[in-house]
Amino acid sequence: MSHRDTLHALAEARPRSLDPSGRSDPALITAHPRPESSTGTARRPVRPLVLAGALPAVALAAAGAILLNNAPGAPLDQPAVSSPAPVDVSADAGGLLLVAAGHSESAPATTGRYWVVRAEHGEGSRRAQDERWLAAVPGLPSAAYVRHADGGSWTSRPMQGHTAQNNFLLAGTPRSARELATLPTTPGKLQDKLLAWYADTGATEGRDQFLFHSGAALVLDLPVSPQVRAAAYRMLAAMPRVTSLGRVTDRLGRTGVAVAVTRRGDFGTAQTRLIVDPTTGQALARETWVADRPTSWTAVIAARWSDDGLPEASALR
Repeated sequence: MSHRDTLHALAEARPRSLDPSGRSDPALITAHPRPESSTGTARRPVRPLVLAGALPAVALAAAGAILLNNAPGAPLDQPAVSSPAPVDVSADAGGLLLVAAGHSESAPATTGRYWVVRAEHGEGSRRAQDERWLAAVPGLPSAAYVRHADGGSWTSRPMQGHTAQNNFLLAGTPRSARELATLPTTPGKLQDKLLAWYADTGATEGRDQFLFHSGAALVLDLPVSPQVRAAAYRMLAAMPRVTSLGRVTDRLGRTGVAVAVTRRGDFGTAQTRLIVDPTTGQALARETWVADRPTSWTAVIAARWSDDGLPEASALR
């Protein structure tokens, strides 16, 4: 299945009410990397997953999720807009990410037949939740369930073409859980692996942008081992253009600390933020901001491995 087919399948899994009514914000499409001053002592990388920063978050609704079995729930009434504030942990992006790496590495490793993730996706004023049951074992079907963010009933949506061989998108290519399990667990070797894929894809985006988005996907969107997640955090911590925004509140009202990369395009400046809970190492959300306002986001509500079969939509709460 091609990358284009994957994106089409993901778009089909979202609520129809979230379909864009007009053209996408040009700044999200045309933004280019802009050098930033480093706030810390470590070198750091910048872009990962082609999918993560270049497209509206709502269209990304089925790529994967963070490897946390106890991601916190959150109030879903009025989402808060992130706003930088003083941090009581390391104010340096590299230091913050290294702390998150240490917490992530100590998490227990688990596995299962399905990777189950519930998240909220938003673009502008449109918001929806989905719960994806992504097969990790060959032969099992995958399924997506969606509902409006303010509640209501869950509805099952087909995920044609999604199998255990291609359920997880990393570095612009659909991959299997088995392939993710073989990723290197040291930051240098992990970066080398991602850059090899970067060369294979012929991507036109900058190398640092590619690394940042791939690293963010590994800590937020994908079912990788605690050791791989820690290596991704350490890789990000070594990148020179990743900066700390301090303490923020994500769109679900949860407090974390944001690190970001910024791109300047013909229509303005676009910033991709990764929001992390530094006390647990959990990556909470990824947000895109254009001209100092949030335009799209993905916030993970809960994620876990399961050996159960696919549920009926009516059984979800």
